[in-house]
Amino acid sequence: MEFNLISYCLYLPATFYITIVIGKDLNQQGAHFLLQTFAGDTELVQTLNKFLLIGYYLINLGYAAVSVNFFSQIDTWLMLVEELTLRLGMLLMGLGFIHYFNLFALTTFTKQIQHLFSNQTTS
Repeated sequence: MEFNLISYCLYLPATFYITIVIGKDLNQQGAHFLLQTFAGDTELVQTLNKFLLIGYYLINLGYAAVSVNFFSQIDTWLMLVEELTLRLGMLLMGLGFIHYFNLFALTTFTKQIQHLFSNQTTS
């Protein structure tokens, strides 16, 4: 039995599903956060939200496709479960890291813009 082929057939659809479902949810919920962060500038928020979603999909789906090349040789059902658990766990941790990095970057970017505008109004 070809366990690697089975693992690919399970891993890729699961990864794509997780990435797309989480991406859509983050996109919808993130719009509320961005609206508050950028003082209701809906045009900026829509554009930024689309860029974030596209980048998110490209990074995560690309990672999923490339990671298939690094699967170990799988010879048993136990090894198949272990490999899938490892790969899906790494993907989920990566998604969390990217999410928190984006929040950090947006917060930092927003503070810099607010500081820039406060300097222009006081001088």
